Amino acid sequence: MRLRVLALAATLVGCSKPQAPTIAPERATLTAVDAQAIHLDLTLTATNPNGVDLTVRDVTAHVVVAQKVDLGSMTLPKTYTLPAGKATSIEAPLTLPWGDVSALTQLAGAAPLPFTVDGTVELGGDLLHVTVPYHIAGSMTRQQLVGATLRSLVPGLNLPQ
Repeated sequence: MRLRVLALAATLVGCSKPQAPTIAPERATLTAVDAQAIHLDLTLTATNPNGVDLTVRDVTAHVVVAQKVDLGSMTLPKTYTLPAGKATSIEAPLTLPWGDVSALTQLAGAAPLPFTVDGTVELGGDLLHVTVPYHIAGSMTRQQLVGATLRSLVPGLNLPQ
């Protein structure tokens, strides 16, 4: 009995309050543009400071181009594991449909076209659930926009990025 009490006390003393994971946005890269959608590859670094693995349930993203064209939101329901005490790269391919591609092409001048991605990463399970926000800003040049559009129209086309 005394051994059980000592084991329980050691377990309770060793337990600490869980810490919130951190999400650091690394980059958002335009990969394709077509008549139906814009395609971005989002890279986030998630750091789990806890002593147990955590599960990412989904990644959400809301994209706005040039502070004028709201491409809306999407959720990528892909599961990732964040190992205990480590930083892990999360690669999230985003496909955001739009109703009018001409709005984006009208904005594509000589200057870089800015965009923002705001979203959340849902972590945990049924007992412990945490939502961690992130924000990343990027830009695409006219050359990148045209190149991504051409690669979308002609698969396998090798153009400089």
